[in-house]
Amino acid sequence: MDANTIGNLGGVAVQNALSKKAENAIGSVLGKDAAQRQRVAQEFASFLYLEVLKAMRAALPEKGLLETDTASRDLYTSMMDAEIARLMAKRDTTGLTKMVEKSLNKMADKAQKQNEPPQPTQGIISSSFGLRHDPITGMTKFHDGVDIAAPTGTAVKAAAAGTVIFSGGATGYGNLVEVDHGDGMVTRYGHNSVNLVAAGDEVQAGQSIARVGSTGRSTGPHLHFEVRKAGKPVDPGVILGEPAKGTKHSSSA
Repeated sequence: MDANTIGNLGGVAVQNALSKKAENAIGSVLGKDAAQRQRVAQEFASFLYLEVLKAMRAALPEKGLLETDTASRDLYTSMMDAEIARLMAKRDTTGLTKMVEKSLNKMADKAQKQNEPPQPTQGIISSSFGLRHDPITGMTKFHDGVDIAAPTGTAVKAAAAGTVIFSGGATGYGNLVEVDHGDGMVTRYGHNSVNLVAAGDEVQAGQSIARVGSTGRSTGPHLHFEVRKAGKPVDPGVILGEPAKGTKHSSSA
């Protein structure tokens, strides 16, 4: 049996069951390593093969293959088909399992990215959260956010939906946008070349709210991104998706 034959039979046999099975398979590979994803792909391919075998059985005459009662024949053939399907998926002689694995990886990666918060701008973290050497004074000082170096004019985007509570000039920050996300969480976006929103505006996650600049206390174009919880600064890694501590510093302030 070649891959084309299997594909044609499978397309008819699993049309109704495939959607839900695929959804479950994608959910089970989120955050898993390559070996775990391969096992899920084998299980899914085995399901496909089993449906193909069922379709083939349905097309065969009821008598003549096994001279026994219907219940015994059905039990025997279902057990045999399930084992054959598992072996076919494991050996992957048709390449179906590998194809399923690639598809699952792509869909899982896409689903995972959709669940990730938008990045506030496209650039490189040039100065981390926490204690650092101040690039202007050289003294050790606590840095309330992270600096993301990017070309002037690069879009600055809201990390989550919320309400703009401040948009204007602020000491040290230059042009600053402050967004309240509820539950005591506020994000700040500083040193902008221009602010695109005003206080009171409702913004969505990923919406452009400013442009990268070098206003205020700054040594070069970058975004100063802060996250505050109940008024206290917290590591912006909760938004960026990874801890911001330990990154290398540049001269950005």
